Amino acid sequence: MLRRKYSKTLKLSLITVALGALFLVTNRWLPGEFPSVYTEYLQNRLPNLGSFGKQQHMEEQESQTRQMIEEGEMRSKPSELLEEEAARTEQAERKSQIFAFYQKVFELLAEHSPSGQISHKSGRQCQVSQVVLQGHLDDTSHWPLLTREHLSKCLKMTQKDKQMVSDKHMHYVDALSNLKLSKRAYSGAGIVTVGGGKFSMLALLLIKSLRKVGTSLPVEVLIPPGEEEEYDYCSKLLPEVGAKCIYLKDVLPPAVINNHYFEGYQLKSAAIIASSFKDLLLLDADNIPILNLDDIFQSKPYVEHGLVLWPDFWRRSTSPDYYEIARVQVDYNRRVRNHIDNLTPASVYTQNMKDLSSIPMHDMEGTLPDPSTESGQLLIDKERHLSTVLLSLYYNVNGETWYYPLFSQGAPGEGDKETFIAAANFYRKPYYQVRTSTGAEGYHTKKGFSGVAMLQHDFREDYRRYEAAREDVKTKYAKSQQYDPEYTVEGFYKKYFEDPNQPPVDVMFVHANLPKFEPLKMSEKQLLMENGSHFRSYSHLDKLHNYDIELESFRVLNEYLCVRKVQLKFYKDKLSRPAKWNSMCKYVEDRLKFLESTHEEALRKT
Repeated sequence: MLRRKYSKTLKLSLITVALGALFLVTNRWLPGEFPSVYTEYLQNRLPNLGSFGKQQHMEEQESQTRQMIEEGEMRSKPSELLEEEAARTEQAERKSQIFAFYQKVFELLAEHSPSGQISHKSGRQCQVSQVVLQGHLDDTSHWPLLTREHLSKCLKMTQKDKQMVSDKHMHYVDALSNLKLSKRAYSGAGIVTVGGGKFSMLALLLIKSLRKVGTSLPVEVLIPPGEEEEYDYCSKLLPEVGAKCIYLKDVLPPAVINNHYFEGYQLKSAAIIASSFKDLLLLDADNIPILNLDDIFQSKPYVEHGLVLWPDFWRRSTSPDYYEIARVQVDYNRRVRNHIDNLTPASVYTQNMKDLSSIPMHDMEGTLPDPSTESGQLLIDKERHLSTVLLSLYYNVNGETWYYPLFSQGAPGEGDKETFIAAANFYRKPYYQVRTSTGAEGYHTKKGFSGVAMLQHDFREDYRRYEAAREDVKTKYAKSQQYDPEYTVEGFYKKYFEDPNQPPVDVMFVHANLPKFEPLKMSEKQLLMENGSHFRSYSHLDKLHNYDIELESFRVLNEYLCVRKVQLKFYKDKLSRPAKWNSMCKYVEDRLKFLESTHEEALRKT
C-alpha cells in the first residue's frame, strides 16, 4: 500500500513538474532570477515526498532548466506569477486597511458632529457683505469692516452653542490623534475631479485640455454614489484619455455610504480620500488647465509645503468665533502681515504697534491669511497632510450647518473654500497660498463687463518671485525696521509680482464657471448669443497663451455628443426624444462653426 501511495504521489509530482517546465519553456525567463524564485516555485508546489525524493526531483529539474537557459530555450517567467499574486495580496491588504480606517473616521464624524445649525441672522451693524475686492491693496477705507470688532458683529451665536460646537471639535480632533493609516494606503501622483451628472462631460473637457497642452499625469474622476451607471463613460471614454473612474465604495464600506448622504462640496473631500494618489491636484470639473502640469509635484513650493492654495477675489471675513470654537491661539496684539505681505517687518507699515484695534483682524498672528481662498484647485500631499484632509472633511460634513457661515459670514463665495486652509492652519501645517491676484476674463456689453472665468496663476513662478522678494526684503531691512511712511502694500505687490520689466505670471487654470461649458443649458437659454448671432465670451486670448478655450471645448462637445453621440446618462435622461438631442447639437455645431471662423481674428486681439 505504501509503495502504491508513494508511486501515485511520485507520478503526480512528475506531472506537476513537467507542466511547470512546459509553462517555463513557453514563456520568458530572466536567468538571474532562477536560484531564488524558481526554487521557491518548486518548493511550494511539490507534494510531500520526503526530504530525499523532494531534493532529488528539485536537483534534476534545476539541472534541466539551467541547460535550457544556456541554450536560450527558456522563455518562462514564473516570477511574474508571484509578482501578480503579491500585488493582488498587497492590494487586498491596502483596501482592508483603508476600509477599516475610514469606517472609524466616519464613526467619529457621526459621534462628534455638532447638532442643530447656526443662526444665519447677523447683527444690524454687520456690513460684511460689502467686503471689497482685494484689487486696490492700499485702499484703507474698508479696513473698519475687517477689524475684529466689526467681524464680531455679524453671526450671532449663543455661548451655549459655541461651547457645544467647540467641545465637538475638540473631541473629534482628539479622537483622530489615535488613528493611524499605513503609508502604503496611497501612492503615486495625479489629478482628481468630481464627475456624475452634467459634471462628467465637464470632466472630459478638463481631461482633453490636459492632454492638448501636453500633461501626461493620470486622472481619476469620482462618480458619486447613486450615479454609477456611466458604463460607457468609465469603461470606454476615460481610458482613451488616460483617465479612470473611482468610487467611494473603493474606500468606504457599504454601510457607511448608505448611512451618509454625499452632496455638493462634500464630494470634493470625498474625492480626496477616494483617490489612490498620495500626491494630487484636486480640480473642479469646470476648471481647465492651460499649462503643462507634469512637474508640479516636483516643484519647490509643493515639496516644501505639501499644500498649495490659490486666492479668491475677496478679503477674508472669517468670524472671530471660529478661532474661539477651534481653540486656535490668536495674538490680537501682534501684527504679522499687511494683507499679502508677510515679509516686510510689521513695524515698517504700522505706525502704532500698541493699538491694533483699527487693523484688519486677519493681519494678526494665528489667523488665516488674507485674501480668502478659492478652492477650484488644490495641491495636497495626503500623507504629509492627512490630518488636514480629515479635519477639512469634518468642516465640510458640517459645513452648511456651522462652518461655512463661520468661515465667510455670508461674504461672496461662501462654501468649502476655507475648509482646507483652516484645517492646515489649525494643525500649524505648512502651506503656500499664491500671491498673484486672481484674474478675470470676460466680455463687454452696453451694460458693462460680464465675467465668464476666474484666472489662477502659475504657482511655480509666483513662488520664485516670492523667494526673490524675501531675499530683497531681508537685505533692505537688515539694519533698520522703523516706520516708513513711504511703504505701501500696493508698491510691494507691483515690485515683486507685477514687475513691468518681467513678463506677467502665466495663467495656469481657467475656472470657466459663468457659464460652464454645459451645452444643454447653453442651448436652451441661447447663451452667448445676441439677436440670434453667436459672440465670443473670452476677449483676451493673449492672457491664455493663445489657447482658444471656447473653440477647443466646443470641438470636444461636438465630437462626443454630436458626432459619436456618446450616451452619457445625464443627456440620455434629459434628452429622451431625438428632437431635443438634435436641438442641442444644432447649437453646438453652429457655435463651433462660428468659433472656427473667428479664431484667427481672436488671436490678433490683445
